[in-house]
Amino acid sequence: MKTKIDDKTLNNLPESLQIAQKAIDTGEVQEIIKQLAKYNLGVCMPHMHTENKGFVELPKDMIQVERKLVTSFVHSSEVDDETMIPVVWRYIDGVVVSASSCRHCQ
Repeated sequence: MKTKIDDKTLNNLPESLQIAQKAIDTGEVQEIIKQLAKYNLGVCMPHMHTENKGFVELPKDMIQVERKLVTSFVHSSEVDDETMIPVVWRYIDGVVVSASSCRHCQ
């Protein structure tokens, strides 16, 4: 899969997500991705989807949750730490979880 999206699609994203998309092809981010790969980690673009705006930046107080193969977005205080595994982290005044997946999906 290619790492770049076409200009029309890029220009329809919010500025913060345009910055993320453009950064993927920089030498600095490519090196970060290479270093993370040593630990079976990668890079993500924290985002969510809305009906009227499409892609938007994931708000700082929201978390993506995957349960039973369904993705939803909830306030971070609603996540049950006992049943969830953190799968995405980002830096917001310190490292925080941005996405979790259920431990035992049926």
